[in-house]
Amino acid sequence: MDLISSFNIFASGSATLSFGNPMLVLKSSKFYKRLYSCSSAVDSEASYLTKHIDSFLSNSVLDSRTLLSTHAYIITTGHAHNRFIASKLIASYASFKQPHSSTKVFDSLSFKDPFLWNSIIKAYFSNGNYVQAVELFSKMPFFGNLPNQFTIPMVVSACAELGLLCFGMNVHAFASKLNLFCGNSAVGASFVYMYSKCGVVDDASLVFDEIAMKDVVAWTAIVIGYVQNGESDSSLQCLREMHRVGGYDERPNFRTLEGGFQACGNLSALTDGRCLHGFALKSGIVSSHIVQSAVLSMYSKCGSIEDARVSFCEVVNKDLFSWTSFIGVHAKLGYVCECFQIFLKMQANGVYPDGMAISCLISGFANSMKILEGKAFHGFILRRNFDVDRIVYSSLMAMYCKFGLLDLAENIFFVGHNQEKDCWNLMVVGYEKAGLEMNCIKLFREMRHEGIEADLTA
Repeated sequence: MDLISSFNIFASGSATLSFGNPMLVLKSSKFYKRLYSCSSAVDSEASYLTKHIDSFLSNSVLDSRTLLSTHAYIITTGHAHNRFIASKLIASYASFKQPHSSTKVFDSLSFKDPFLWNSIIKAYFSNGNYVQAVELFSKMPFFGNLPNQFTIPMVVSACAELGLLCFGMNVHAFASKLNLFCGNSAVGASFVYMYSKCGVVDDASLVFDEIAMKDVVAWTAIVIGYVQNGESDSSLQCLREMHRVGGYDERPNFRTLEGGFQACGNLSALTDGRCLHGFALKSGIVSSHIVQSAVLSMYSKCGSIEDARVSFCEVVNKDLFSWTSFIGVHAKLGYVCECFQIFLKMQANGVYPDGMAISCLISGFANSMKILEGKAFHGFILRRNFDVDRIVYSSLMAMYCKFGLLDLAENIFFVGHNQEKDCWNLMVVGYEKAGLEMNCIKLFREMRHEGIEADLTA
């Protein structure tokens, strides 16, 4: 067996086994050096190294230390300017929440094409750094690069998250000028999402109508867009049309159904909701946590607790998310005693509650004005040593403020030092509702002095 063949076998194995193992990384490096020193293999070394690094960096168990070692080896072997390896490094650093390191890789490259620009924009976009993603997009033309069909969806989605409607409209005009809409549903869907997110649902509808080949992404964007803008009737109409078209690419996914269930709940359209639930069961999509929660929420808005209970019983593997959603449904409808029974049953089934599950039950006591039960449950969670987080403390404060028991709310806020942003706002509103204007103004001034932003209610 020649050296190239040996390397091919060794590389594929070491790419899988060497993650997090310094010795195997070292052996792999030595083997590369041996291959590189062999004159007959020099021409093939780059392509093999590219494949090996690509497999190495794509492995889900890669840690940051091994990534740095791999990056160092890439530099020493002279492959740092390989565009495919560079893009993998950019993506790998981004996956470790280090877009600044991705930028260093990007800046070190002498030649940058749209492929690499997309990589660095994605690095920031995927980490929620939307401003930086938009800024990088703005720089592209000045470096002789035009965006393509992969650039536009990321930048437009960033504009949606930032509420940059005017900038997004300019990107829309730019994309149209570059003819990027032709046959590309992803580009069109991103503009549907942006216009919907910015509250311009009529423009979202116009863009949707212009998409020649509508896939599930485009349909989902318009279905959810209508719901978010209070046009639930139009959302259900789109869902019906999507079902009528009925192609493989037009089959609803869990996000589409989530929007449909929200629309049914908003309209109290129980019959439509049941039909949609039946479709979700038939297609197997109901196993998604998002769909399960949307189904339960829909039935609670429609006031059908029995349908919610049947839906919950259909869940095979009931985890914390499922139990919490079920508790939330009963809390919204005022079935507080049932809430507590479900809470106990959840633990009996080996599922330990988190802050969200506990806060759902507290909200139930508050909404039903069950003062004694709410106080008793507060003592219950303290005696049982449950993990009490910020969500629980803010829920307790909201409950006591609603009951007018400001001394207990103050005890949580001041003595317990639970002074997160939402707790400050709750306390300010609590003082105002109790008629304690001076306390309200004093705390509001302290809040501003501490640099904490007040919400609209406060």
